[in-house]
Amino acid sequence: MTERYLVLPRGINVGPHNRVPMAQLRSKLEDAGYSAVATVLASGNVIVSAESDRPAEVGDAIRRLLSDEFDVNVACVARTARQVQGVLDRNPLREVVSNPSRYLVNFLSEAPDPEVVGALLAEDHSPEAIVIEGTEAYVWTPDGAKAMTLSYAYLERRLGVVATARNWNTIKKIAAKF
Repeated sequence: MTERYLVLPRGINVGPHNRVPMAQLRSKLEDAGYSAVATVLASGNVIVSAESDRPAEVGDAIRRLLSDEFDVNVACVARTARQVQGVLDRNPLREVVSNPSRYLVNFLSEAPDPEVVGALLAEDHSPEAIVIEGTEAYVWTPDGAKAMTLSYAYLERRLGVVATARNWNTIKKIAAKF
């Protein structure tokens, strides 16, 4: 069965390191057997169709391709098109968010330990707000990403999982490409 996936490499084309030309990436993905390959923005957001029913398997295969073909070693988190739409539908912080560019979704490699999540959520992170649902951590950072404490790196350390974040505007652009 063919499934549509979003693959989110962490840290591609952000700053001078881990540079990957999107046209070349699309070509290499097609050569590897993926179909309907698209990239969204230059930061490595990849949409592919694959003969797999396991997002983690697709994410890991693309991680290896990035390493083998571009010498870029980054974590990749994958979601099905249905899962991405679910993120948009849930939108648990819609009542507090006033600027979608400061509203981030951290896509986690797996659901973190519920006790660890509970401890994190019990803390005061003002003025930021966080909701963790399954494999997504929704973060509202009213003062902007540069001032935030609930960064993907912080969440990785606290939750013990891989995380990569995209802002709400980017997620909507990605979803429109499915």
